[in-house]
Amino acid sequence: MAEKNSYVVYLRVIATIFVVLIHASTGFLYHIDTKAFDWNYANWINAATRCSVPIFVMLSGALLIPKDENTWIFYKKRIPKLLYPFAFWTVIYLVYYFYRYTKFELLSTEKILSISADKILHGANAHLWYLYMIIGLYLAIPFIRKIIIQSTQREIEVFLLLWMLSMCFMSKPLYAAMPKFDLTFFSEYVGYLVFGYYLSVCETAFKKNQLIFAAAFILMVVIGAIGTNILNQHAKKLDTFFYNYVFVTTAIAAGALFLLIKESTKQGEVPRWVSLVDKYSFGIYLSHIIPLNYLHPLISKYLSTAWVIPLATISTIMASIVITFAIRKLPFGKYVSG
Repeated sequence: MAEKNSYVVYLRVIATIFVVLIHASTGFLYHIDTKAFDWNYANWINAATRCSVPIFVMLSGALLIPKDENTWIFYKKRIPKLLYPFAFWTVIYLVYYFYRYTKFELLSTEKILSISADKILHGANAHLWYLYMIIGLYLAIPFIRKIIIQSTQREIEVFLLLWMLSMCFMSKPLYAAMPKFDLTFFSEYVGYLVFGYYLSVCETAFKKNQLIFAAAFILMVVIGAIGTNILNQHAKKLDTFFYNYVFVTTAIAAGALFLLIKESTKQGEVPRWVSLVDKYSFGIYLSHIIPLNYLHPLISKYLSTAWVIPLATISTIMASIVITFAIRKLPFGKYVSG
């Protein structure tokens, strides 16, 4: 199937696969042994895939900042598409938590209410933090758009430079060595919205673009993997400094991969399996933890880590597509499945 912006489809699919790879591999990192194969294998996978969430946000910026819509129309069209899945999957993961991790029948009503309130406020499962973040960004997009659309290319580049600086100034591990300038306005995920928009409309002036972008991505992966290895050689608790979604190396990796795919797929065809994963990508993100929690240990019984991570990722994506498809067949399911 041909797509006018097929690079958007490919990037969304890559980001979706990367998220599942992160969750399929991260468990091996908590048993810190920087000389062990399992740990290093998981480390390199994490170093390569931590640009996943940034790419999702960048795609939102690329697709939504150009929308010339009234603020209330923008909210009406898009906020419910986040709130309905947010409410549905919060309930699902709350039930799942009580089923899998507690002896529900022994819990007091007060304890159940306390746990439920905490989960609703802070995320019924760890990966649902993304919904809290992206809802906040969607609320901000109409106002960000008014700034960015009125800005020149050079002004946007200055914004992005200040955003990159804010990653260093506001990084907790670097806090003692950084000046205390308040760059809050430029910080966190809002920069990825602007970055995605900027990369979607800019024309690169490099020759052999794809080679440069691929090299930049690989370099950031190498820095992340080797840096994480060094930081954890004597660590008792996993140091994830280079895994931070909002750090310079992750941002450069995300930007390089964004441009690599954009340059590589301008006239490309989208295979059917890519289109399928793209169609169910949000549902895969929301649902994948449940099948992964069953498939990963099952595969681990029979195969080594080298096989477990990719096979658990593939099977989890397939199971998540089936789950999302089934939910969409239910009454009102298309509104809550993701």
